[in-house]
Amino acid sequence: MLFNSPLFLYVFLPVALAGFAILGRFGRRSAIGWLALVSIVFYAKWKPAFVAVLLGSMLANFAISRLIARNNRNPRAQNFWLITGIVLNLAALGFFKYLFPLLNFFTHIGVSHRDWGSVVLPLGISFFTFTQLGYLVDLKQQEAEPQSLVSYALFVTFFPHLIAGPILHHKEIMPQFAEERRYGLNRDDMAVGLTWFIMGLFKKVMIADTIAPYANAVFDAPAHQSMMVAWIGALNYMLELYFDFSGYSDMAIGLARMFSIRFPINFNSPYKAASMIEFWSRWHMTLTRYITLYLYTPISLAISRRRLAAGKKASSKAARTLGGFIEMIAFPTIVTMFLAGVWHGAGLQFIVFGLIFGVCITLEHAWNLFWPAQRTDSRSILLPLSVLRVNLITLVALVFFRSNSMGSALGLLGSMIGLNGAVHQPVRPLSLMALILLPVVWFLPNTQEILGEMENERDSSRLLSGLRWKPNATWAVAMALVLFLALVNIGGSSTFLYFQF
Repeated sequence: MLFNSPLFLYVFLPVALAGFAILGRFGRRSAIGWLALVSIVFYAKWKPAFVAVLLGSMLANFAISRLIARNNRNPRAQNFWLITGIVLNLAALGFFKYLFPLLNFFTHIGVSHRDWGSVVLPLGISFFTFTQLGYLVDLKQQEAEPQSLVSYALFVTFFPHLIAGPILHHKEIMPQFAEERRYGLNRDDMAVGLTWFIMGLFKKVMIADTIAPYANAVFDAPAHQSMMVAWIGALNYMLELYFDFSGYSDMAIGLARMFSIRFPINFNSPYKAASMIEFWSRWHMTLTRYITLYLYTPISLAISRRRLAAGKKASSKAARTLGGFIEMIAFPTIVTMFLAGVWHGAGLQFIVFGLIFGVCITLEHAWNLFWPAQRTDSRSILLPLSVLRVNLITLVALVFFRSNSMGSALGLLGSMIGLNGAVHQPVRPLSLMALILLPVVWFLPNTQEILGEMENERDSSRLLSGLRWKPNATWAVAMALVLFLALVNIGGSSTFLYFQF
């Protein structure tokens, strides 16, 4: 079920809210049990058969979590069950997401001569798998508490985050389902949540879906575009992804807020970033947090321990030597971003996508370490050039991200450098809307800033003050109009781009 589908908007959401309001009067167990139930129904609407995958993953991980908790005085047994959980989760993810693309790749290069076909990827499998893996790791490290089955089920399946994130950490969600809180609908949270949801719906329906055809037309025939059309098509995809994922993140946060649950911010104007390091602190923020916590940090700590065991230093001063930098910063950064690329998909194009960012982030770390005086200040006149550099690198990386194969990505990049001529194709006038949207993502405040939920110093301005949301009649009329425009333009509901991951 899609957040932007009539079934969700007119049936599912009103029923979910009404049930929560009624059952919340009977206490915590009834309220969270209802939310877990409707979340499973929400998932089942896509393909009922794959509910077994979701429930199987949830029950297996719950059982392993209980075994880890039960053996809290037996580290060896805890390690065994944690490793078992990691292997089972990665095996399930590998089967659905990577096995058949890998087998077909072997066929493509001549190692095998069989067409292995494919399997349907269960929606959200990467998200609910990673959420549960993080919980198991933290439980073993005594940074998480054992949960009842109903609480755990809601943590995993809560529908606003189930399909495409944000990737939740148990510490920020489970306390919100505590016994002492009041369960039911809160007027203030409903006002903020509904406004947040409407803004996200507008981004998805009125902007992302409107410019999507101009991106699709170019990526469907990447090697046959003129230079101008290729650049405009790539730019349209860059902005389609921005408004699609920003819209989804707004809708997810808004939906959770309607139930008085606060989700972490997951998207914070990444195209305003002046460095690739800053970009990944603004783009898919919960994924960045996850890979930092569970990939980069363990790799970095393991390297530091190995250096210390070999009699080498592992200090920040050691990192400013060539050997120390390569070992302590470059290696964990590139490996982490390589795995982030693989997380998005099994094709070589996703690996290149991850490595582009990995190399760029590594180079920025080197610049900051070896030439700290040359860092770009937020007040520098070079800041706009830094933002343009980040946007250009991101545009190239997203060519790989969107393409169906490496060949398609290279074909489009060839078109972008003029291998098929510069202007032999007519430019569709509406495709130029992307040029209008660039100043929007660069200069205007984002949703959470308008709602007063998050404010960046760089974006503080009189404009932001004038656009700050208030629970009054003016904003109510404005949001009603925005909602009306979105609803009448929904048509055939399109999926969110991150659903494929």
